[in-house]
Amino acid sequence: MAIVLVIIVLANREWIVRELVERQIRKDTGMDLEIGDFSFSVLDPKMTLGNSRLYNPADFGGTLFLDIPELHIEYDRAALRRHELHIIFMRVNLRELDVVKNAAGATNLMSIVNKVAPRKFGGGRTVAPLNGYKFMGIDLLNISIGTVKFIDMKNQMHNRTLAFGIQHQAITNVKSPASFTGLESVLWLRGGYWVGLPGSRPKHPAGSITGITTGTNVVNATSANTVGTNAVVTNAVNAVKAP
Repeated sequence: MAIVLVIIVLANREWIVRELVERQIRKDTGMDLEIGDFSFSVLDPKMTLGNSRLYNPADFGGTLFLDIPELHIEYDRAALRRHELHIIFMRVNLRELDVVKNAAGATNLMSIVNKVAPRKFGGGRTVAPLNGYKFMGIDLLNISIGTVKFIDMKNQMHNRTLAFGIQHQAITNVKSPASFTGLESVLWLRGGYWVGLPGSRPKHPAGSITGITTGTNVVNATSANTVGTNAVVTNAVNAVKAP
């Protein structure tokens, strides 16, 4: 009987692991994860999710949060035995990211950031333990970002869509949200503030930003000088922050 049980478990291990991942994500974040394709190996410490979607909780409309054609992870098996999460390589392709601002003025993006990486006393953030596993870092992260949407549940006139088209941006030694400062600067220069992405303005802002959709119109926010850029930024940030 035990042998039969082992055979059944091994034959269905990918389905079992997929169910466990979806359940754990729901427990930790309140979000529903739908995994399309899934591969997992017992002998080789790799896991790949394909054609997957993560949905917002009810207080953010229950709509799409992330559309992920691929999430590939290679991890340190020895570290897992020490209850440490050390990711050697991660490749993530975000086809779409939807930043939703609810009627209370909160955004889904900052809500999940505050859960996963709460602020430390004295400033900064640290990644919280994940299901009892201490996050040790990601040696190499390869990230692609397609489209980002900003959705205002209270005022749909503030809705925006921006196509980033970032392909295979490499980030090494990811330990905390501070590791994404360089990526935040790239997103800012491409108009990330228009769609509610966090981050601070780089010292040398872009001279022109194009391809931003608000409602059904495309806005070409082009400036020839710093004063014009400041006006564009101020209007965009005020619209995102407006209750």
